[in-house]
Amino acid sequence: MTLLELIYNKPELIIQEATNALMRVQLPHYSKFRLEEIQKKYSNLLLALTKCIETQSCHDMIGYMDLISDERFASGFEVEEIQIALNIFEEALWKNIRKYVDPQVHYASKKMVTTIIDKAKEELLNEYVTLSKS
Repeated sequence: MTLLELIYNKPELIIQEATNALMRVQLPHYSKFRLEEIQKKYSNLLLALTKCIETQSCHDMIGYMDLISDERFASGFEVEEIQIALNIFEEALWKNIRKYVDPQVHYASKKMVTTIIDKAKEELLNEYVTLSKS
């Protein structure tokens, strides 16, 4: 199985793993969301990641993080909370890559996921810098 096949065929495993982990962490703002809301947020994040993999470009993730950064900043989220949520998402992806993706492409798949999520984190911080100055 390839990374895209994993995402297309088993997205619920990635989303559920990330959601369960985020619920256990009990971050101040995220703990106010219902389980379904967190699942939807991770589903949207997975969609942005999928588009990046399909197009071999981070544009969709950058656009998504611009939106998320604005929303979360306005709601009083600390940047660390969002960073932790992204780390949890990345870990869920890595675990599922290890379980389901062909071993020959494990490292390439993990590298691609990490590259895109690193870009998301960079955009998050850029937006928070800009928003904090206004």
